[in-house]
Amino acid sequence: MRSNPAQQTPQHQPRGPQLAWRGVPQPPWPGPQPPWSAPARPDTPHDGPATAAANGREAAIGYFGVPILGPLVPLAVYLLRGRTSNYARRHSVQALNLSLTAVLYAICILIVGGVLALDSVKVALVIGIAVAAALWLATLGYAIMAGLSADRGGFRRIPAWLCATIVR
Repeated sequence: MRSNPAQQTPQHQPRGPQLAWRGVPQPPWPGPQPPWSAPARPDTPHDGPATAAANGREAAIGYFGVPILGPLVPLAVYLLRGRTSNYARRHSVQALNLSLTAVLYAICILIVGGVLALDSVKVALVIGIAVAAALWLATLGYAIMAGLSADRGGFRRIPAWLCATIVR
C-alpha cells in the first residue's frame, strides 16, 4: 500500500504527560507538585572549605565516640548537626546504627552468658568475655576506619553484619 503524497497527514496531538525520552516536552504536572520535585540539598554547605572540614571533624568525633560512650556521641552529633548538613547527618546516622547494633549484640552476649551460667559460671565468663572483646575490637576497628575516612571528606560503609539499619 502506497501513501498519497497529496493527502495531508493528520497532526496527532498526544494527551497526558509524555515521556521525556521521546523528545516531546512534558506538560506541567496536573494538580499539586509531586514531593520529589524539590531540589536536593548538597552534601556540604556552600560556606567554603572551613565548613566542610568542620563537618568532617564532627562526623569523625561521632565515630570515635562509639567504642567508648556508645550511642551518646553519635546521637549528639545527629541532633546538633544532622539538620544542617547532609554530610554530618549521613555519618552520624551510620555511627548511631553502629553503636545501637553493638548494644544489641552486647545484650545477646549477656543472654547467652546467663544461659551458660546455669551450667558453669567459668565457661560463661570465658565465652562471654571473649565474644564481648571480639565485638568491641571489631566495633573499634571499623569506627576508626570510618572516622578517618569522614575526617578526610569520604564515606566508608561499615558491613551490615556490624551495622544494621535501625535509624534512617
